[in-house]
Amino acid sequence: MYILYLQPLITDIVFELIHLFYVAPSVIMQATLLGDLLGPYLSSFLDSTQTYCWYNNSLSQVSLALNRFVVTVLLRLHFFTPSRTLLFSLLQHLLAILITVTLQYFLLCCKIELAYSNYSFREVLIPGVFNYGWAYIKLPAKIACSVIPLAIYCVILFSIRFIGKRLNLQSRELSRRRKQELRFTAQFAVIAISYVLSWGTFSLLPPTTAQWVKG
Repeated sequence: MYILYLQPLITDIVFELIHLFYVAPSVIMQATLLGDLLGPYLSSFLDSTQTYCWYNNSLSQVSLALNRFVVTVLLRLHFFTPSRTLLFSLLQHLLAILITVTLQYFLLCCKIELAYSNYSFREVLIPGVFNYGWAYIKLPAKIACSVIPLAIYCVILFSIRFIGKRLNLQSRELSRRRKQELRFTAQFAVIAISYVLSWGTFSLLPPTTAQWVKG
């Protein structure tokens, strides 16, 4: 479980470092910090990195929820061995990289870039070109990474009492272990809800510009 949890934690740190040392100073100065020579390459690298971090975190919501379901509902406490967990983690990273490369380098109509004028990032759209990235990758990924975890946590919630009664009759040690796992589950459920609220807010609310800084 800790291997699965460390993935979004590490990418969160990378994501925050990019915003702290690149986006925030750019917002204050109202100018990009990158030079003309290597600027486009570094900018493309940072754009791709933050896109990868976002989708890796999105996929982490699914992997964490599946982990909780297997442990607390199926009661397979030893299913996620270190080797299996590493395999799941590797597949998650590869899928996040595939999404990032597709959005940033193949669907040039709608790639994502960091922008100090928006305080974070924006989509680079080509006028008159359909936003394939949003329709076929971004929106489906966000919906899947929101609906699947929330559905799993609902199943866990409705199964708590039934499975708890059965475990009390079978093994007190197993019952105690499951209660401990349920506490972790509650924490991950809160993270999943926060994820849904964050992307939903960014998608529904109008973007803020930095024009007020100029007076």
